[in-house]
Amino acid sequence: MNHHLKMLLAATALLLCISTVHATSIGQNGVVDLTGTLYQFDGESFPASADSLTSFLSRLHEIKSGKMLGGNYWFYAKLDNDSDNTEWVLEPDYRLIDRVEVKIYGQNKDVQRFVTGNQAEHDYMLHYGKLIHLPPGGRAEVLIHFENLHFKFVPAVHLYTEHDYQHLVLSENVMILAALGALLTLALYNLFINRITHDRTLLYYAAYMMACFLGWAFMSQLPAELFGWRDQQWQYVPFFLLPVFNTLFYLAFLKLDQSFPRLAAISRINIVLPLILLPSCFINLSYAHILMTAVNSLWIIIALVCGIASLSSGFRPARYFVLSFIALLLPAVIILGANWGFPELIRNSKILVLLGCTVDGILLAFALADKIRMLTEEKDQALQHMEKMLILTRTDHLTGIANRHAFDHQFECVFRHPNFADDPAQLALFLIDLDNLKYVNDYHGHAKGDELLSLFANALASLESDSISAFRLGGDEFILLAHKHNEDELVKALAQLEKDIKANGFSETGISYGIAYACESSSAKDMLLIADRRMYDNKTSKQKTRATHADAWDAAPDMA
Repeated sequence: MNHHLKMLLAATALLLCISTVHATSIGQNGVVDLTGTLYQFDGESFPASADSLTSFLSRLHEIKSGKMLGGNYWFYAKLDNDSDNTEWVLEPDYRLIDRVEVKIYGQNKDVQRFVTGNQAEHDYMLHYGKLIHLPPGGRAEVLIHFENLHFKFVPAVHLYTEHDYQHLVLSENVMILAALGALLTLALYNLFINRITHDRTLLYYAAYMMACFLGWAFMSQLPAELFGWRDQQWQYVPFFLLPVFNTLFYLAFLKLDQSFPRLAAISRINIVLPLILLPSCFINLSYAHILMTAVNSLWIIIALVCGIASLSSGFRPARYFVLSFIALLLPAVIILGANWGFPELIRNSKILVLLGCTVDGILLAFALADKIRMLTEEKDQALQHMEKMLILTRTDHLTGIANRHAFDHQFECVFRHPNFADDPAQLALFLIDLDNLKYVNDYHGHAKGDELLSLFANALASLESDSISAFRLGGDEFILLAHKHNEDELVKALAQLEKDIKANGFSETGISYGIAYACESSSAKDMLLIADRRMYDNKTSKQKTRATHADAWDAAPDMA
């Protein structure tokens, strides 16, 4: 008697408990979240009919949340269709779920059954939703078996009108495919640039973007849609590699080994630890998920600290790096928090995290571009400095015109033996000697001698044109390189220059020069020797002329 009484009391309590599960009322449109009761799965099969539900539920153990490492659950709910719609779509929240089996028990003893989830075929691309029929004004009871070996998250169940769900699928798929396309494009583009530049930073960035693409392609079930590939062992591998490739990237990008060696050493945890834990994907998926969550949480925190430290040290491209991890961190807090067992704040948070990863990749691309801009500016400044130094090495420091080094280089480049001896465009070399410079230095001081050299060099520089170049070889020797057709012009200019020098207070000085032509020279060196010999002859001739005039002047009184 006592035994039967206890059974009666238990049955009464169960009926009272079931009666407290209020039916979810569904209206004309919009998303409806089913409210119901969660039970621990005990290995039993679905009841054959609605009549068996009461006794079936009485044998289940009600729970409040899922297990940290995943598990099997029953979900029971009631539905009231208060609308005129007949066609509805029932969808468990479509984060990665292994298997979802649903039975809907109608008032007319009809039973609808379907299977969805990662291991099942999808009626809607990248989504778990399945079409069901609910007559207007009717009531149904929903029993769902969730099988999830990955994380504590127990999916919510949503109900949509078919039209609303088709619109939702279209908009979400556009976002998913656009984000995946952006990640793949960034990966391939930077891999291509790396093949040209051999910059390791670009290679690590491309690998990071490719890991993002593959990870979220698996999470969005794109391989399952395109190729029927549902092997879960590979779905977490890219997420274990994200910290590895990103850390290699920011170690090179931020130059942490030089600027913050301690942070660089800490950051290498993000390389070693994920690689050590990665085999868990092939050993135990339940642990693989929680380990992946741990290494990714640690990586984001360390990377953000490194970026802030680098930015505070004055490395401006790090500002995009910091922004990229803020863009990644905000949605990651939602999904990683759910992996640790915290409730999700929004529906379909994986799309938000995918978009965050895409923004992260774009901002990192900005960071790379900013660094390239900075390096280009530094390179331009270095080239300008080198150009100035090169000009200094080719310029005579006293007179400001080209020096012997510049002459040797240019002379070797422009020397050509002409085809015809009377070619007016052939090279002509004027080797010029400034007479009596030693006299000026000895009797008027070296400052006066430097003034004479500068005056003469400036006068030669004024003769320069496209076909005429002036050089100081050293001491009192100068050179003009010109074409043969410039000869008459330069001879007259040198004669006038000699007069101008004398008129400027250097009456005791003069100009001696020798001219050589390319047609009579076997080489540049030979041409210089010919000009030197003729300059010496010209100087000797002028000295003899001055000596003759001096003798005649001295003899003039005697003749008188």
